[in-house]
Amino acid sequence: MFLISTESYSQKHDAVLINRNTVIEASENKLVQTNIYEILVLNRNGDKYAEISIPYSKLNKVYDLEASITDNSGNVVRKLKKDDIIEKSERSDVSFYADIYVKEFKLRHNTYPYTLRYSFRYEANQFLHIANWYPVIDTEIPTLKASLKLSTPSGYKVYYRSGMTDECKLDSVPGRISYTWNASYSKTVSPEMYAPPLQQFIPFVEIVPEKFIYEQPGSHKSWEAYGNWNLSLLKGMDDLPIIEKFRIEALVKNIDDDKEKVRVLFHYLQDATRYINVSIKTGGLKPYPASYVAANKYGDCKALSNYFKTCLAVVNIKAFYTKINAGEEIEPFGADFPSQQFNHVILFVPLKQDTLWIDCTSDLAFEYLGTFTQNRPALVLDDNDSKLITTPALSLNDVTETRVITSELQSGGNVKAEFTNRYKGEKYELLAYVSSTLSETERNQYLTRRISSNGFQMESYSLAIPDRDTPEIVLRYSATSDHHVKVYGKELLVNIIPMVLPVPEDPKKRKLPVQINYPVNRIDSIEYKIPATHTITALPESIAIESKYGLYRTDYHSDDKSVTAFKQLIINPGTISLSEYPDFYSFIKRVIDAESISYITLTKN
Repeated sequence: MFLISTESYSQKHDAVLINRNTVIEASENKLVQTNIYEILVLNRNGDKYAEISIPYSKLNKVYDLEASITDNSGNVVRKLKKDDIIEKSERSDVSFYADIYVKEFKLRHNTYPYTLRYSFRYEANQFLHIANWYPVIDTEIPTLKASLKLSTPSGYKVYYRSGMTDECKLDSVPGRISYTWNASYSKTVSPEMYAPPLQQFIPFVEIVPEKFIYEQPGSHKSWEAYGNWNLSLLKGMDDLPIIEKFRIEALVKNIDDDKEKVRVLFHYLQDATRYINVSIKTGGLKPYPASYVAANKYGDCKALSNYFKTCLAVVNIKAFYTKINAGEEIEPFGADFPSQQFNHVILFVPLKQDTLWIDCTSDLAFEYLGTFTQNRPALVLDDNDSKLITTPALSLNDVTETRVITSELQSGGNVKAEFTNRYKGEKYELLAYVSSTLSETERNQYLTRRISSNGFQMESYSLAIPDRDTPEIVLRYSATSDHHVKVYGKELLVNIIPMVLPVPEDPKKRKLPVQINYPVNRIDSIEYKIPATHTITALPESIAIESKYGLYRTDYHSDDKSVTAFKQLIINPGTISLSEYPDFYSFIKRVIDAESISYITLTKN
């Protein structure tokens, strides 16, 4: 069997997950999950799959960890020893304390192929999820066989959803019922530009109990019920010292407008506190009290949101604690599957004439809901009325990037340019982080390598946010280039400074659909000062490329002393199927081609 697997997979993959077997026994007050993995390591590059990390917590402990290696003939050549296991906290650089730990070990062999088999079990007395089962160790590594079996008492109700598995098989014996899912993963996927999150292309099963006790009794029967359980964790967390209440009231005592009150208090939150992960107990779902943040001046998203919600209540402004799945990608969401599908907390603040969304961990502009939280479902917690609301999507104006460039052609074909770049959206978020977090040396390196236009050497720069409540950052820099002018006898061919464009995969190679989470809107205005020794003899033709995927247009004007080029690129957000992809690719390719042949021709007098 191993020989066949080696021949079948060694040319394409470094390892194969031969088998993933998971057996779960669940009841009202106990969960036992047994896991078995068999990984065929085919070459030296596959050794990384023999480096195992098993997460656990004080509420979800690991027992009976065993592992062994067999060679290609099925002989056991090595077994895991107790001293081979390393246990450590998973505390990150931004964590003050976290009750997440890992057991780690490496078990390798020096002859290929070899098979690593390891097993362990989880036990928990309190749990929200029965299973979040993804039988894949890497999206580029196939899984030959996987099975998940759940056994429960007959009266124990569960909800589940699945994808890319065989249909669930139900069996029952007196007093118990079992659910079984089988799956395999042979059509492996790799990252591609603008691809959706890869998790939606792999098998999965998610299971939750209808009723549970996780510090407080709760239910997954509806979003309203699940929201009520979340609210139960917040009870008693809205305490503030009297002096803190006085401070908050003093900050807004002369302000009548509620939105202005929120803005002033948000600035106070930003200036007085800092974000740090302190997720402990209850799986990191219960916040620290507002008084803790007031005293210590730090907290995670839960604690800061609970604190700021309490601050707003002091001045009679109602805010709603809101759960959201934040991240670079908008991930698939089960709107009909009430459960813990969130990793972040923000505030929803409905005012009479406006609606505010506040990320209490943000150092960015007031009212700015960034790329990590825009346009996705959020669970707004309200007594007996919790509901999903979609956060606002970023508009074209919210993501506009403009470059105003003044360039001067010098003798010998060099170009000297002054750039004024205004960034909103993703680049605003990124450069605000670069500006506030990196050292001067790191900042210089980053801007030179990642921001400075292709072919230009940055000489000096300034990076500044015009106003703390303006979601924009301005980068000004001087730069020179000897790559943008070609000399042909008396003629100079000046390559108009190009936009930095994505180059997606050729349709013949593309395997995944497209997901663009928010629009792209780039605008360039470039002025070329023409030396008196030369005359303009040709300009590029103006171009307009329009499709349902976006817009690209150019326009050129000249006088005796200068040429001005205007360019704009818009890429619309949305999803594009694989069958549509050639049309999307054609649009992007036409833009790239237009940028590559954009030249001004000058002739020496």
